Amino acid sequence: MRFWMFNECAYHYHLSISLDSATSPMSLGVAAIPPNTLSLALSYTHASTLLSLPPINNPRTPGRRNLVLLSHSNNLDYFNSHQQVIVPGIMETNVLVPEINRTLYSDIEPFNTGFLKVSDIHTIYYEQSGNPDGHPVVFLHGGPGGGTSPSNRKFFDPNFYRIILFDQRGAGKSTPHACLEENTTWDLIEDIEILRAHLKVPEWQVFGGSWGSTLALAYSVSHPDKVTGMVLRGIFMLRKKEIDWFYEGGAAAIFPDAWEPFRDHIPESERGCFVDAYNKRLNSNDKETQVRLPLLFLLSV
Repeated sequence: MRFWMFNECAYHYHLSISLDSATSPMSLGVAAIPPNTLSLALSYTHASTLLSLPPINNPRTPGRRNLVLLSHSNNLDYFNSHQQVIVPGIMETNVLVPEINRTLYSDIEPFNTGFLKVSDIHTIYYEQSGNPDGHPVVFLHGGPGGGTSPSNRKFFDPNFYRIILFDQRGAGKSTPHACLEENTTWDLIEDIEILRAHLKVPEWQVFGGSWGSTLALAYSVSHPDKVTGMVLRGIFMLRKKEIDWFYEGGAAAIFPDAWEPFRDHIPESERGCFVDAYNKRLNSNDKETQVRLPLLFLLSV
């Protein structure tokens, strides 16, 4: 299994990769990576477009996939630039590696959409786009409760990937909306497996951002034989210190204008814990309150 982790910041992305049992750590700035990338050590910074690669003795991945790796040899548009660098160690073959593409792909429409009943209560929305015969990748959105959007398809090369998006329980187009009953991490993991079986996907790459990075890790640990690789970006592990920073005042120092309406909706007597205050309102019997609070949050960020 390959593993990519992106720690998002303004100018630098950090990434770690594990290819089966033997490969080296990597740092790379790229929006989406081909599923069977060379066992390379790459370095990239915002100020430089130079790629630094070690000698390559075997141009195929170790392990069960064994796909040919230099994607441009298969006319795949992972490397999309007129700028090229020479790969050290294979200079005698005059192989040139173009600069890695750091832009997203074009807008596309799904070739298949549907709803899948995953429990007595919940039905999830899913869609497929890109290449129906391509390498399957499942996109896990953030939140929890964030839902997917058409722009999520743009992370992936539609000529290579069979792109699968779905809205987790209670999110997006899935029903019932905002329902917390039978809506745990382990329920979502089971839903991913139900969806994989429904779409007849033997194994797939898992791509998760924010809360989706946590769900991707939990799913991959639970079903490692179904995962060909992982891409994690915008890491948010839902640890208490992360939640406290995000909801209890840390973010206010960076985004005070967004924080004020979020804070002011709660009476001063309840501001000791905003998570508890909003949890009480989101679980209120007053449906108007349940709907108004998510809208307030979306307008404030």
